[in-house]
Amino acid sequence: RLGRQRVIWFTSAGQFVFGIAVAFTFDYYSFVIVRFLLAMVSSGYLVVAFVYVTEFVGIKARTWASMHVHAFFAMGIMVVALVGFLVRTWWVYQIFLSIATLPFVLCCWMLPETPFWLLSEERYEDAQKVINIMARWNKVSTPCKVSELCSVQQDDLVSGGTGDNDTASTKKHNILDLFCNWHIARRTITVWLIWFTGSLGYYVFSLSSVSLGGNEYLNLFLIGAVELPCYIIACIGMDRLGRRNTLIPFLILSALICVLIMFIPQDFNILIILANMAGKFSIGVAFGLIYLYTAELYPTIVRSLAVGSGSMMCRVGSVVAPFCVYLRSVWIFMPLLIVGIMALLSGILTLMLPETLGKPLTNTLAEATEMGRNKKSSSGKTPPAHSGAALEKIEMFGHETVSTEK
Repeated sequence: RLGRQRVIWFTSAGQFVFGIAVAFTFDYYSFVIVRFLLAMVSSGYLVVAFVYVTEFVGIKARTWASMHVHAFFAMGIMVVALVGFLVRTWWVYQIFLSIATLPFVLCCWMLPETPFWLLSEERYEDAQKVINIMARWNKVSTPCKVSELCSVQQDDLVSGGTGDNDTASTKKHNILDLFCNWHIARRTITVWLIWFTGSLGYYVFSLSSVSLGGNEYLNLFLIGAVELPCYIIACIGMDRLGRRNTLIPFLILSALICVLIMFIPQDFNILIILANMAGKFSIGVAFGLIYLYTAELYPTIVRSLAVGSGSMMCRVGSVVAPFCVYLRSVWIFMPLLIVGIMALLSGILTLMLPETLGKPLTNTLAEATEMGRNKKSSSGKTPPAHSGAALEKIEMFGHETVSTEK
């Protein structure tokens, strides 16, 4: 309702303000309240930043652009470990990390709104201005015209004989739209489970790293560092094999690694650390992939809701993860058993999801539903390349068949 750019500025400013405020809390209750607010804006920031990046890039660059977001998240983990090693006073440490967000707070107001959101709000003049800026930066002499895009959409409505797009553009959507029919509801439940499993496994491996022996700061640094190559592997896999065909093997692989760790003798510390890093690697691929996959599975009108609700399940997983780690006192391998079962179940259910590789972003729930019904379009094959303005029309409005003849 407010747009991507405004929410990015609000959440980034909240990160800075609440981050500094945490350092000056002197009792437990005020600390918990401010930390809750900080976690709330931080989670919202990550979601809207990812949607912002996804909607600004085309089909060819979407995979690598989205993974850059996760790569910098991994670098943030490494910085946290490094700053924690150098600064041992918690409130000074908190101030140092919060100040790092200040440059972006001062500059993010310069970011333009995404054309997708502007078009969904029927702000055509503003969308045209953003498209012209994009054309200038990319040295395109003939930028795409919003009037042409609108005519493509209107022609499709006339030929289809439906007025769903008109009502979709004016209706205020909510989380119930993610369950509007059986196909979308089944997709939502599966995606939520993957988000939960990815977060649970991610944080179980991360939190377990500090109890593996050796330097806890170095272990945390390595856990962050191992994510960087995993995102490269994820990008290559998503572009070559497809989103679904990359997600399934790595979810199952993480389950197998959990089983493997159970058979490693406890006095083999180095081998256990390497196995945990391998587990973090495999679950990191799945966790990083699901952001982009979710954004592509849902149309523009509910894309932020889909990614946001998935992130909510992700936070549920991160809340459960510390308690899951504490189950080591019941049985030392209990956390790994839980993660392994959830990863295996998620991998099996992912078989029901459609492939989105090479498919333009959908704009309506009807288009998203049709993508799930059409099994042939889910094979992971990239559609024939389109030229120039036709490709732009496909990307902006989600039509899979647009004539490229001039």
